[in-house]
Amino acid sequence: MNYVASGCKSVTLRSVLLLISVVTLFARVSHAQDFASFDDFLGSYGAAAPALRAGLAQSFIAWQQARGGFPVRESNGKVVFVYLALADEKEVRLTGDFKPISFTNPYWDSPGELMTRIGSVFYIRRNFESDARLDYRFNVDGTDTRDPLNARSLFSGTGNGEVSELVMPEHPPYATATARPTVGRGTLHPLEQTWATPKVTIYLPPAYDASRKYPAIYTADGSAWRDLIRLPTILDNLIADGEIQPVIAVMIDATSDRSAWYSYDPNYLAYLKRVVEYVDNSYSTLREPDGRLHAGTSAGGRASAYVAFEFSTLFGKIGMLSPSFSGPTFSYLEPFLNGVRPVPPTVDLWISAGTYEGVIYQNAQILEKHLKGIGLPIKATYSHQGHSFGQWRENAAEMLRHFFAAR
Repeated sequence: MNYVASGCKSVTLRSVLLLISVVTLFARVSHAQDFASFDDFLGSYGAAAPALRAGLAQSFIAWQQARGGFPVRESNGKVVFVYLALADEKEVRLTGDFKPISFTNPYWDSPGELMTRIGSVFYIRRNFESDARLDYRFNVDGTDTRDPLNARSLFSGTGNGEVSELVMPEHPPYATATARPTVGRGTLHPLEQTWATPKVTIYLPPAYDASRKYPAIYTADGSAWRDLIRLPTILDNLIADGEIQPVIAVMIDATSDRSAWYSYDPNYLAYLKRVVEYVDNSYSTLREPDGRLHAGTSAGGRASAYVAFEFSTLFGKIGMLSPSFSGPTFSYLEPFLNGVRPVPPTVDLWISAGTYEGVIYQNAQILEKHLKGIGLPIKATYSHQGHSFGQWRENAAEMLRHFFAAR
């Protein structure tokens, strides 16, 4: 899974034109007809003469945008996804976190679900938890596109590129990954050494002072943590708000063969050790295991488990966000789970996953139960989300609050 270079067909020309038409609509409609619900609109639309349908659809879009936007979130927990055809679209399908390829594969099912069509309106109803946060997109006549009626979007973690975001009414508000102009910003420093391959980027907190000692977070998939999870911005905001102590972040990229790099590869541990030695010799860091956190998502979360069990002399804190242990990669853990190999007693663990992640969610619960059973400190948190950077942004902030709370 290449997070940054994931291939996708982004917003199509058709979607752009539809968005322009909706904006134009707001400028033209002086009074939007009121509707009791989506079903009320659909009934009126279905019964209307063809010449009147376009006006009804435009009026409904304006009405719905004013009362909460799209998708339509109904009071009973149901959600209506709506696509308004611009021209001669024949088929629209819905896919997302809630439609994975299989229980063991969090990638999205490409065909998706066929949406019902009445005139130019395509729609489908799904039911979600009241606090869910999920990613989705449409497939319009074979072309993937974001929802033109929904302004919320993000880069998906399942290889789908830019997608639309559904946030249910009771999902906790979240803005920690949004840059604020009034907040001091840390600085980024590429590790300029001939041996530093893959790339390493170091974040120093605002007002970095070499006379004090700082804890450090080391991440797998460094560029994804920097650009997609937005770790520097999260740190800036949490430090400015006094929620965590100032922290140094060391973001280590993956090799070209990411899967192998994070599948219990001793070369990863050797490279990580060299990076730690460089950082400790170059910056004012806390140089005991409790002062270092290693964190990763998905396969990077698997690498975090590897660091926990093999490198507890360097890392006393471990963050596993949606760790991927499916298939043969779970076999590494078996000696620790059945007592053949001892689990380091001093490591402090964080594990999180989304209920829409299938076997990743299931395995996280198995690991949590076992590690708690042998008395290891572990914080576990689960939410109604998928395998997504949206989830990881939120859990990254919570993990940092857990490990580095301001004293």
